[in-house]
Amino acid sequence: MGDPQNTPTGLRLLRGLLRHSPFVLKNFKHYFQNLYRREILHTDIVAPYAAIFYTTHKCNLECTYCTQKEPDVFSQELPTDQTIALLRTIRRETDSILFTGGEPLLRRDFFRILEKANTAPFKSIIVQTNALLLKKLHREINDSPITSVCVSLDGIGETNDRIRGIKGYFDLAMQGIPLLRGKKVTISVTLNKLSAGELEKLAEMARGVGASVHFNILSQSLPFTHDADYAAMWPGRAELEEITRFVRDVLKRPAYEVDYIRKYYNNELTEEPPCVLGFLQVFVVSNGDVLTGCYPLKPVGNILRDRLETILASKAYVEQAEAMIRRECPGCTCGVESSLAMKHAGSSAFFELSRLLQPQKTSDKTIPAAAAAMEDAS
Repeated sequence: MGDPQNTPTGLRLLRGLLRHSPFVLKNFKHYFQNLYRREILHTDIVAPYAAIFYTTHKCNLECTYCTQKEPDVFSQELPTDQTIALLRTIRRETDSILFTGGEPLLRRDFFRILEKANTAPFKSIIVQTNALLLKKLHREINDSPITSVCVSLDGIGETNDRIRGIKGYFDLAMQGIPLLRGKKVTISVTLNKLSAGELEKLAEMARGVGASVHFNILSQSLPFTHDADYAAMWPGRAELEEITRFVRDVLKRPAYEVDYIRKYYNNELTEEPPCVLGFLQVFVVSNGDVLTGCYPLKPVGNILRDRLETILASKAYVEQAEAMIRRECPGCTCGVESSLAMKHAGSSAFFELSRLLQPQKTSDKTIPAAAAAMEDAS
């Protein structure tokens, strides 16, 4: 094979499209599915790109910025049989699901649920975990239909352990990741002051265990984070320079994302981008409540009472998703990469096209969390 850089542009584009063909095909399928439902069936149903299932509120960490310190934020999980039925309902509307919490692996019936729910229709099954149980449960994970594991780490060694509230957490996570087989592994880091100088090394360590790197942004506007220690986490100008350099030069993210991060942490934003999560994902709580892609909002229905398809087509769901576009919500940074891509559609299109034209590098797997979830959902 010749030098990839000397390959004609058209051929490189074709190779890029083939490399990302599942993702491309899913986008076309999603577009025409919505078009069919609106123009032929004359329904306002919002066909979700992916589902997020809040598996349990239980967690074995004490993160300084965590939003889940109040048990009443979400209700208790359903019994095993009802949870299995709930997943069977979800799979009729989407072929991608993300299990989150709390800590999903703390549910003793988690793997039984995966086994009995007939998850074959799901092409993407992601579990978001703090990785404390990866070493203990790696055999169960390897034998399960889980396709991707997203590990939350916010720094290296003691820095991560300080943020997450558990001594030895980082080492235990890094011991568990190499034990996984046949799973796509990503490390999700929340950009913060304490680990700003460790980001490049963390990316190197991730590549060393075959993992990619995703990023999240601190969110301090949610009503149930009033006790979070944001002062210790919020980057100053020096740390922000390290963060933006990492995002720009190591993760190679588009300029509009780097600009947003800089303005956000400098408290210079004049407006947030319209939030599109209500039209990309549906959020299902462990008691069956359905939310429009965002957990701070009020439920618009419950799967135990109505079909998910009926809820997605309801006036309440559509109106709340449209309200998110107008930012009539508590406000957060969840999935902001997707919203920024929609706001900067032209720049985003050129950025994605450039990714397709680039030769594939096995060591270059650094993308933001929201974008990764979308691509994993292909």
